Amino acid sequence: MRVGVCVPCRDEVHTGFAFDFARMAAHDASVRCKDGKGGLSLYTMPGTLIFDQREKLAEVAFKEGCDAVLFIDSDMRFPHDIISIMLSREVPIVGVNATTRRKPVTPTAKMLRKYMDGETLVHEWSNIDSRGKEGIEAVTAVGFGAVMIRREVFEKTGRPWFDAGWGASGVCGEDVYFCVKAGSEGFQTYVDHELSMHIRHIGTYEYGWKDFEQLEE
Repeated sequence: MRVGVCVPCRDEVHTGFAFDFARMAAHDASVRCKDGKGGLSLYTMPGTLIFDQREKLAEVAFKEGCDAVLFIDSDMRFPHDIISIMLSREVPIVGVNATTRRKPVTPTAKMLRKYMDGETLVHEWSNIDSRGKEGIEAVTAVGFGAVMIRREVFEKTGRPWFDAGWGASGVCGEDVYFCVKAGSEGFQTYVDHELSMHIRHIGTYEYGWKDFEQLEE
């Protein structure tokens, strides 16, 4: 199976991401692809419109014969065998439950619950906690920090695959938009709880005197 690794970014990527990306590509080439049954294609696209970047990256990857795409954002840390792990799950859409990179830190995998409150249809999103869990779990949506999607999902889901806008409960990002749209076509999204424990989201922090700890003499 040929996997297209798609990286939307801006002008630069983080050093930690670049290190993990190199280890991932080397591992995949030496383990999964050595028997001639696998393959790896690498794609990146700088820009600021994330939904447009994802749309074009997927388009190019499938045009060049990829069987699945692995989106990895350029501010993520991840294990070298992430491709083999995700492929082993054998589901159309599987992602990690990365945490946000700003406080308050929250999970990015979500479940949508719909219910009637009188005559009003309520859309209630809840965060998924991956701590202490094993295997994969069906969810409504995952953040696209690291997510693998099989070709058939794109083939059977009409374009645009990615978009952003206002939903019933507020702003809807391109990742949630995709998962919900794919779900309407019968493709379930899963979160990998075990893999999520090995994922980090690179953020920024402004250090000041409040962070200073006097060393004991």
